[in-house]
Amino acid sequence: MSADGSQEGGAARRTMSGEAYARYWMENPKAMPPSSRLLGCRPVVADPERGFCRNSFENRPEFRNPNGALQGGLIAAMLDDTMAVGALFKIGGGFIVPTLEMKVNYTRPVITDQVFAEGWLRHSGRTIAFLEGQLLNADEEVCATATAIIREFRKTRA
Repeated sequence: MSADGSQEGGAARRTMSGEAYARYWMENPKAMPPSSRLLGCRPVVADPERGFCRNSFENRPEFRNPNGALQGGLIAAMLDDTMAVGALFKIGGGFIVPTLEMKVNYTRPVITDQVFAEGWLRHSGRTIAFLEGQLLNADEEVCATATAIIREFRKTRA
C-alpha cells in the first residue's frame, strides 16, 4: 500500500506534475485514499491551471444527524479532501499537504443525497499554502464554505 492509502502507483505519483496528477486523479479510482472512498468521493472536475477540484460525494443515511442533514464533521472532511487535492493539481503530485488549520462556515443544512465539494488553491508560498472551498447540495446551493492553511513538503520515501 502506498503512503496515500492507494494500492498502486505511489512511486509514479511522487514525480508527477500537477497536470499529470489531475489526469491520474480523474482516471484512477485507486488514486483516492481510503477516507475519500469511504465518503463516496467521485472526481468531477480537475483544473490544474487554477488548482481547482470538484468532487461528488454521497450523503448516505449513516452520515446524517438526527434531523436528517449531513453531519458537520463529514462536511468538513469532504471539503478538506477536495481542497487538498485541488492544491496538488497545482503544485504537483509529489507533495503531502497536511492541514494546519481549517475553518468551516455552515450556511444551510445538506439534505440532498448527492453533494459537491469544490476546492482551490488561493496562494502558495515556499512552506505553506492557503486553500478555499465550498460544499454545494444537488441544487447547486452553497451549504458550507471553508478556508484552510496547509503545509507543503516533499515526500521523503522513495
